[in-house]
Amino acid sequence: MNVGKDLAVQLAMQTTYCSVVRDGDEQLVIVPENKTVEFYNYLRGYGFSFTIDCRGFCEDNIFCFPDTENSDRLRIIVGRFPMN
Repeated sequence: MNVGKDLAVQLAMQTTYCSVVRDGDEQLVIVPENKTVEFYNYLRGYGFSFTIDCRGFCEDNIFCFPDTENSDRLRIIVGRFPMN
């Protein structure tokens, strides 16, 4: 068992939670499974167009936004989401 590697991967994933990352023509936001519904409800009032990639039971979910969404506005709104 490599505890250091497991911890590093876990910490890296935590820092990407609710951060906007770009993948080709999409902007992605990774959300922990236990925050998916809350994050979805939070975004509903802002008029964003997005899809949700549910990766499985008890796993992180990915909110996918088209490249046409204003990335600065998206970053500000996503950054204000309370993770705790």
